[in-house]
Amino acid sequence: MYRPLRVEARRLRQDEGKTLDEIAAALNVAKSTVSGWVRDIELTPAQIAAINANRHIYSNQQRGADVNRERARELRLKHQSAGRLKAREGRPMHMAGCMLYWAEGAKERNGIHFSNSDPFMHLIFMRFLCEELGVRREAIKLKIVCHAQNDDECRRIEEYWLNLLHVPPANLGKTFVKPTSTKVHNHLPNGVCMVCVYDTALVSHIFGAIQEYGGFENPEWLF
Repeated sequence: MYRPLRVEARRLRQDEGKTLDEIAAALNVAKSTVSGWVRDIELTPAQIAAINANRHIYSNQQRGADVNRERARELRLKHQSAGRLKAREGRPMHMAGCMLYWAEGAKERNGIHFSNSDPFMHLIFMRFLCEELGVRREAIKLKIVCHAQNDDECRRIEEYWLNLLHVPPANLGKTFVKPTSTKVHNHLPNGVCMVCVYDTALVSHIFGAIQEYGGFENPEWLF
């Protein structure tokens, strides 16, 4: 069963100068198995030089990726520190928005995603975004999930959220319509709306403020 694989492994090693890891990945076999198959094959000086050069390139790429990750982490820490400082000012609307996000927001590091069906909760959160974080409504995106019997009902729901939150119609994403079951009688009449702001600095600010208000540390929010 392994003979064709062994033949191919030896060809890759002898003709192409592939490393054991590369051969194992290409043939989907264990590295130890590949080692036994090609143990007697000696690489040429040119093949050895090519392998060492590739390792050097990979090592440099890895170091570059590590540097970028550390820079991103430092930026998130900086923005979290700004959120902590803001929390110490004791602003009620800032605290309300951060606590709402802790309860109902997505814990993603690349942007704010706040979902709910309660219009009053959304109005408070919008005040938080605009008044406390300085977000322009033109930068706010909406996504809606709803049950709708027809296109007119879908448009009504979309207009409901756009008018309520005063967000430009162009900022509304494609509405996801769930099938309506005849057994469901109390589905949400206006669906669920998600408010999105794609800004790493702002979501890091919120995470920092939440930790300050709550008196805890959550290192996971830095990565």
